[in-house]
This record gives sequence, C-alpha cells and structure tokens, in this order.
Amino acid sequence: MWITFILTGLVGVAAVGYVVWPLFRRTPFAVSHEREDLADLLTRKEVALEAIRELEFDHRVGKIEDGDFERFNGILRSRAMRLIEHIEAYYGSGEGINIATGQLDEALEVEISGRRRVEEAGADEGGIGLRAE
Repeated sequence: MWITFILTGLVGVAAVGYVVWPLFRRTPFAVSHEREDLADLLTRKEVALEAIRELEFDHRVGKIEDGDFERFNGILRSRAMRLIEHIEAYYGSGEGINIATGQLDEALEVEISGRRRVEEAGADEGGIGLRAE
C-alpha cells in the first residue's frame, strides 16, 4: 500500500516538473524585430497602394471631384513613396537592386498598374465580367 502512494507521488512530481520546467529555463527566444518591422512596413505599403487604387476608381466613376482627387492622390502617393524609400534604404529591394529616389514614382506606378491588372483578371475569371476603367 505504501508503495502505491510512493509511486503515485513520484509520477505526480515528475508530471508537475515536466510541465513547470520550461517556465524556469533561461533560453533566449530568437524573435526578430527586424522581420516584424519589415512586415509592418510592407503591410502599410500595401494599404497605401490599395488606397491609391480605390481613390483612382472613385475618381473615374465620379464620386470624387478633381481638386479633392489631386490633394488625396498627392498625400497617398507621398506616403507610399516614403514607405518604399524606407523599405529600400533599410532592407534593400527584393532583387537586391537599389532603386534611386527619382525612379520611385515610376516603380510605384508599375506596381499599381500590375495590381490593377491582377484584380481585373480575377474579376473576369470570377464570372463578374466587370472592368473598372
């Protein structure tokens, strides 16, 4: 009978030790703040590009007047360009090529038009058949 209590106690202590041991270990976690920062910048860039695309669409369909479009377009494009510059300066480009500041506007235009083509193709494949022009 005493042997059962002793074995049960040992198994219980071993189980508690197994569960609690990781809490007391001092292993450094390999958390990369650089990756989190890059992911945040890329997300913010994607949001800015999407806002530009939506603004252009709203302007084409007549929801936004020319003056407001120019003002908001300038704000959004400068925000997107600053984000792209920051990404390029600290993390480099995806292909390892540094884009000069004068070429950032062109790179932004290319990326926006590429996204527009992809979304239009997706809308056509989905059976909607509407193109925003």
